[in-house]
Amino acid sequence: MEKSKNELPPLPDDIIETVRQYISEDDDHRWRLGDYLTDVVNEITPLYSKMGVTYPRASLFRQIANLVGCDTSTLRDRQIMSTFYSTPIRQEYSALSWSQLRACKAAGPEHWREYADWALLNLPAPVTLLRARIKHDGHLPPLWVSLLDRFIDIAYALERDESAPGWVRAAARHVVEIAHQEVR
Repeated sequence: MEKSKNELPPLPDDIIETVRQYISEDDDHRWRLGDYLTDVVNEITPLYSKMGVTYPRASLFRQIANLVGCDTSTLRDRQIMSTFYSTPIRQEYSALSWSQLRACKAAGPEHWREYADWALLNLPAPVTLLRARIKHDGHLPPLWVSLLDRFIDIAYALERDESAPGWVRAAARHVVEIAHQEVR
């Protein structure tokens, strides 16, 4: 039987295990930073509020980020995740990575657990599958659906790209028109 051009050879187990260990160590650091930032937020934002600072948490993160050379979104992400997932929940779902739990969080406080449970039952549970399940209310649509979505997004972009040749914009416009007809 001939191998597909897209079919890659399996990776050695030692590569996967080494990467998994590094990610696990990185995840531990993320949780520790998030817990620390939660304590800092709880301690300092009331003081900032008393001083009249309009957005005390954002101001705190901006100040820290500028002084340590990182992005405020990194600090926010760590703190929000640590607040969302208490230590007992992290222990309950310790088989899941930070990225998997972050994807599950996107389902919201009412539904994150059903996706985390699904991930536990379907390890390694790629984050892309988790996100697709959340986006489609727990179901995985056929591959062609996501490919079509991307195709239509590209058609929208090409239709508006004034540097594209006329025939490309016309073809893209045709795709966009058909997509609009199908949505109606």
